[in-house]
Amino acid sequence: MLLLLFISGVIALVVHVLLGWPWSILGGVAAGWLAPRGGWWRGALAVGMAWLILIGYNFIVANGPVREMHRVVAGVAGDLPGWTIPGLSLFVGILIGAAGGLVGTSLARVGARRKERTVYQ
Repeated sequence: MLLLLFISGVIALVVHVLLGWPWSILGGVAAGWLAPRGGWWRGALAVGMAWLILIGYNFIVANGPVREMHRVVAGVAGDLPGWTIPGLSLFVGILIGAAGGLVGTSLARVGARRKERTVYQ
């Protein structure tokens, strides 16, 4: 199971970096496809961890500018504390992963049903 989560997380991380954040859902789809039972939480965990790694990387590489960006965005969003912006970003990544995991689980089940039909007909 850890290997499946690792593979799904790497997929989410790579497509996020290469294609953009909306494509991170593919990591969740992979998690749901590879582990059809409980795919939603596996997808949420895989994509959430990938986004957490990216958030941490941003803080390590450019701590000052990232903190200032979060402070400004939090101020624009209604004078929220600065830590809420990375927290909300991580929450969005978890939701995207959970949705992708549900899609992956559904696709795996549809594929299994088609295989059953072909065998018995």
